[in-house]
Amino acid sequence: MSIYLGNDVDPSNHFTVTSELVPPRDWNPYPIIEQAAGYRGLVDAVDISDNLLAVARMSPTVCAFFLRQIGINPIVQINLRDRNRMGIQSDLLGLAALSIRNITILGGYPARVGTEPEAKEVYDLRTMELVKYVSRFIKEGKLFDGTMMEEPPQMTIGIVENIAGKPIKELIDSLEAKVEAGANFVRTQLVFDIDLIEEWMAEARRRGLHERISIMASILPLKNLDHVEKALQIPGIVIPEWVTNRLSENDTEEEALQIATDIIEKLQTIEGMKGVHIRPIGGNDDSVGKIVAKANLAPLKKTVIGV
Repeated sequence: MSIYLGNDVDPSNHFTVTSELVPPRDWNPYPIIEQAAGYRGLVDAVDISDNLLAVARMSPTVCAFFLRQIGINPIVQINLRDRNRMGIQSDLLGLAALSIRNITILGGYPARVGTEPEAKEVYDLRTMELVKYVSRFIKEGKLFDGTMMEEPPQMTIGIVENIAGKPIKELIDSLEAKVEAGANFVRTQLVFDIDLIEEWMAEARRRGLHERISIMASILPLKNLDHVEKALQIPGIVIPEWVTNRLSENDTEEEALQIATDIIEKLQTIEGMKGVHIRPIGGNDDSVGKIVAKANLAPLKKTVIGV
């Protein structure tokens, strides 16, 4: 199974394109609605981040409700840093009631990097545990304590995986375990090193994981050389020297977008890669349409998802 794109849609042979939006630090939903409206017809679905970089923002569930009203297929992130299993179940029930069909489970950046460094981190469950609980929630219609619901909700489970920092075998061990637990799609952390993602994918293919889960690579559209320095302040991001060299020689938005396009074109040649997740972190929202056009990407169809 992959990301849910509609009852009449088969994404198996489609190179899926998703993007990401960051909810506002305000009660007014208009900014994220306006940004999302610009993505219609460009992407298959939109991730709504959950207190990205440990900064308190509007609930992604509330944002998802508004985005569905304008025809956007939302993917709601659920981070483990901010809520325990009771809070997570409340979120899942609310999402099911709103007919939100896609979620992404992730740990979340440490509280110390955000606006509330003294905030207590919850981490009541590990990612693996939550994937198992949510899988049972979906397949068997059971709450985490085993209580049966009237009927199971329809949802797909996404996860985020690193492709660096450990031996490839250990990284794919982690992915395989989450696939066994019930994950349906995975987005990698931000990709710049094609050799590294090819090595990671080779091991995933060797175990047949590319046939069991939809694998997508995350892309960061840079704006210029200054954006590289800002991006490197985000925990876990590694930008290789060839990127800074190209921007040092031609420090323009056009060159920055061409870098993202070149990476996407190479990713499309990797066997088993099912799509890209474009993350315009740093206020580069208008880059999504430009990259989609430059890389000749297209959504499967202009689906209007309504309540």
